[in-house]
Amino acid sequence: MNSNFLTPPMHSFAGLPVCRQLDDLEADIAIIGLHYVSPYPQNPAILSPHPAVETAPDAIRMQSSRFIGHLGHYDFDFNDVLLPDPRIRLVDCGDVDRKTADGRQNPEHITAAVRTILARGAMPIAIGTDEGGFIPYVRAFEGCRELCVIHIDAHIDWRNERYGILDGYSSGMRRASEMPWIQSMAQIGLRGIGSAGPQEISDARLFGSVFIRARDIHQNGIHACMEKIPVTDQYLITIDADALDMAIAPGVLYPSPGRLTFDETTDLVRTLASKGRIAGISLFEVRPERDINGLTASTAAQLIIHFIGTMARYGNYNRIPRLPQTRH
Repeated sequence: MNSNFLTPPMHSFAGLPVCRQLDDLEADIAIIGLHYVSPYPQNPAILSPHPAVETAPDAIRMQSSRFIGHLGHYDFDFNDVLLPDPRIRLVDCGDVDRKTADGRQNPEHITAAVRTILARGAMPIAIGTDEGGFIPYVRAFEGCRELCVIHIDAHIDWRNERYGILDGYSSGMRRASEMPWIQSMAQIGLRGIGSAGPQEISDARLFGSVFIRARDIHQNGIHACMEKIPVTDQYLITIDADALDMAIAPGVLYPSPGRLTFDETTDLVRTLASKGRIAGISLFEVRPERDINGLTASTAAQLIIHFIGTMARYGNYNRIPRLPQTRH
């Protein structure tokens, strides 16, 4: 695969080995940074009075440095060592489109990179600033069967278009619903007023999307809410950081109260991993320029560490079917 749009990370996630050529990837779990920004003419990420001095992948990797050399340590969230099987292979694949020759983004690069990771038999964990990056990410899963998208977010992201743009952060779940390999969807952590109007709500429900409010989880608990999630063999998880409580994730585009706790989020992923295979995880909407003392990036790094421990513990990482690789 031509990887000239891939950039090695300045600091790898938790000190992991770096893969510089995806055709040579030998891993069970692969971290990859996505530098996609929704091309909305009024995107706050573009017009912010406080332009980002670092990207989400940079900030999350920097906060992950506390875990360098600690992946074999005891983790009290699991009451066991983080990685019960030391043979699990973890790598950082660097960033997609961190620097482009003409300054323009190419979402096909994201799809191609993730597709190659899948073709090499690894599970991709993607980190990015803008949840519009989920659209080219999920396109890479063409060929998978019966995928259920688990969307952890305050908003449903079902706008057909915004400012004439089809592939922005307001439309991720709408675009995913149009892909034949996405069979079902559950949207968790919903709360407050978002961009959705009655038409978007109707369209999402017509597709069969399951709505689970943050309030439902607070009142009824994770396991009661999990009964509403479609049963399938494969789950594709995407997280918007504004789903998380402001106390642990203040650095997001649209902060609001009533969000999910760290434990609720990790319990949700662990419960899903016990039900079926996790095909991939993506985490978006970390805005370093809006963060406080790196807290949001630190929370994101700790979530990813926990997800790695969860995948290793439930054996998900070594049951990932290889997809046929497509040359681009």
